[in-house]
Amino acid sequence: MIITKESSSKEKLIVATIQLMSTRGFEAMGINSILEAADVSKSNFYYHFKSKEELCLAALEAMSNHFFSVFIDPILLDTKLSPKKRLQTLIASFKQKMIDSECCGGCPFVNLAAETADFHPGFRDRIARHYADYAERLARCFEAGIAKGEFTDKVKPAQAAQMMLSLMNGTMLMAKLQKDLSIIDANSQTLFNLLAKRD
Repeated sequence: MIITKESSSKEKLIVATIQLMSTRGFEAMGINSILEAADVSKSNFYYHFKSKEELCLAALEAMSNHFFSVFIDPILLDTKLSPKKRLQTLIASFKQKMIDSECCGGCPFVNLAAETADFHPGFRDRIARHYADYAERLARCFEAGIAKGEFTDKVKPAQAAQMMLSLMNGTMLMAKLQKDLSIIDANSQTLFNLLAKRD
């Protein structure tokens, strides 16, 4: 998401909040830091949002929509690729993001879930919905892979999707902590080995 001269003050606030939540987290991000990053007045802030929490929920909504429309759906819906290749391409794109960020930052949804889930039910519910939508997309891809004989039918698509989500989120964290991208390759290979169809 990019700010332009034509962006509204609401758009500027949302984009600035996404950037700050991704780097600082929710609690460390004050309204003044958002106003400064967005170059928006306090009166403009309160014209659009009642509180920081309301703004952050709007930012989460925008993040999720952007994540699927720009990052996930173009890969998982690309029927020119086999289902397995789509999933491999998705993992490769995660790896590239880690390379680009020099193993810093991590997934903002995971970071926010860890920080806010126990204290902000609205955040927990929105992030849970994000991952439910994500798992549904992955499950459809696994289902297509089973139909093509790429994956075992011994694991239900929904279970395979949950396993992939859990594995890759943990993998990104370990790659970040250890500054070692080979973890991504090793764990993704293990995932596909576990889900491969056996003759």
